This record gives sequence, structure tokens and C-alpha cells, in this order.
Amino acid sequence: MPMTDMPMWRPPVDRPLDSDPAIQLVLNAWRKRKVVRPVFVFTGLAALMFLIHLGFSALGVLFLVGAVAALVGVFQFRSRVAWWLAAAPSLLDEAVAVRVRSEAIGGAGSWTLLSIDGGRLCLRLTTTEASVRQLLARQREVSLVGPNADGIAAVVIDGLPAPVPARVVPAPATPTPVAVTSEDLPRLAATKAVRTAWLAQAVTALVGASLLFDVLVIVEGWLLATIGFVLMLVATAIAALARRNDQHRMVKLLDNSPWQAYPAQLLSWAGNPALVGRLRLALTLPDGSRMPVTARLGASWLVANITATGYLWVAGTPRYGASAAVGVPGQPNIAAVRFEEAQAR
Repeated sequence: MPMTDMPMWRPPVDRPLDSDPAIQLVLNAWRKRKVVRPVFVFTGLAALMFLIHLGFSALGVLFLVGAVAALVGVFQFRSRVAWWLAAAPSLLDEAVAVRVRSEAIGGAGSWTLLSIDGGRLCLRLTTTEASVRQLLARQREVSLVGPNADGIAAVVIDGLPAPVPARVVPAPATPTPVAVTSEDLPRLAATKAVRTAWLAQAVTALVGASLLFDVLVIVEGWLLATIGFVLMLVATAIAALARRNDQHRMVKLLDNSPWQAYPAQLLSWAGNPALVGRLRLALTLPDGSRMPVTARLGASWLVANITATGYLWVAGTPRYGASAAVGVPGQPNIAAVRFEEAQAR
């Protein structure tokens, strides 16, 4: 099925982009994001730990690493999104998105150069990782709002309900079009989701092990504290391997499973105003029966695509009690679901 004919979310063409609930949700999340606060919180906690121990603290070191990571996040957010937010209200409230031909003619990291209508405009997009850049190279068509008098614009990609900040720049003298590859974009997203899940567990393990170290180093000394630190990491790793959830099995859920679209009814979503939350759906199978679906980490892009089309794309065959990967074929997003009623919490 051509990507242009595939059921997925698409930006409105008959009203301003800001009127779309999915776009509003992302914009509000960006505006309310407190990117500087974590830097001060982590720095303060690190100082407190060093003060309590009157010297070295494993937890203090971990908090310092967190402060550095948060500081990097501040600069990333400002260079990718914050510079554009001031112009967003006037840009998105007044203009309607227009479909244009596009070609990805360069990029690296999180930025992409996009040629519009055969060179009429050249835009620099600032929130496009490699998989999104590859999607742009394949689709060759986007929705464009602007640019305004300052050369600021917004690009919207089918299936990805978030405005991509863009600015008009001079076209390169020798453009290098992004080559279309055979990479499976949902699989790349699944691999990234697995890495993120393991990273989150690694951070949790380090916090627990560091806390144990700081307690033992006061009571028993450095040797036992170090042994306790290592044993805690080993025990946590074993427990994590034994208790892998659907997020860790995302690639396996996706591999060798054909995509199929099923009618779906949105029952509840705990995300708004956050971009992620527990999602409950009712799936209609070909025989007319209904199957409950639960996603522990239901993202806004998934909700927007279901709301816009009335369908859920599933990789594999729905079976009660089983897990599956869901998303949109050819798109760099993926999520894990279970075919069962949501458990009370």
C-alpha cells in the first residue's frame, strides 16, 4: 500500500494547524517543560550528599552526572525547539498547512536540510533524528506552515503529530540528497525503545547500589561498601533479566510479523497533558468479536493516529493474553501493547 494511501494521522488542511488537538498537546508540553530545574535539583542533591559524608559520596557523583546530563538537555532543547516557540502562536494560529513537495538534501545529528518544491525554499529542520530524516527522504511530501517574515516555519510529517521547527536558510551550493535505504524504520524505533528500557533500569540499579555504598562506607568501611555496591549491581541485573517486560522484547515482538490494521475504539488515555500515559482500547477482530488492548506507555502519536483513522496497526495476530508491537508501517515509532484488560493500580 502506498504511504500516501495508508490510514494515519495527517495535519488539517482546512483550518489552522494549532486547532488540531494532537498538535496542541505537543505545543503545551514544550511550553511547560522545565528544562533548567533538573540542573539545580541534581546539583543541590549532589552538594547535600557530599556535605553529609564530608567527602566522597557515590550517590553525590551520580547526582553530578545527572546535573551534567540535564545541562546538556537544556542546550539541546534551546537549539532544537525553544528558539522557535516564541513565533509558534502567530505562525500556527493564523496559517493553514499547505502540502508541498520536499526533498531531504542533507543533515546530521538532529538537523535536516529540506528542499521545498524543487528549490523554491530551503529549510533547516531542528528536531529530526536519523530515522525521521530517512522518512523525509522516502515520503518526498510534507505539510508546511509559513515561513513568516522572519523566515520561521513549521513542517509537519504524516503520521507524526508534532510540528517540526524550521527556518529558511540559503540552499547549499552542492546539495547531497539523503539516500533512501532499505532500513526498517519501525524496527529501528523498537531497537531504540529497548535501549531506553535497559538504560532506565541501569540508572535505577546505580541509584540503589550507590545508596547502599554510602550507607556501608560509614558503618563498615570502604572494602565492604565496594563489595556491597558490586553485589547490588549484580543482583539488580539478574532481577532485570528475569523480569523483562514488553518494552525489552519490542524487537522480538516486531520481527517477522505482518502488519494488519484493525478497527479500534479509544476507551481511555491517562496521558493528557503529558505525552505518555496508560492507554485502553477495544479492538474489533474480523469475526466481529472485541479484544481489550492495554498499552502501559501509550504515546500521543499513537493516540492521534488511532483517533484520526479509527484503526490500530498491529504487527502480528491479536491473541488474548499475548503482547504485540503496534505503530504505523514505515514510520519511526513503535509501542508495545497487551491484549488484556488494564489491571487496577
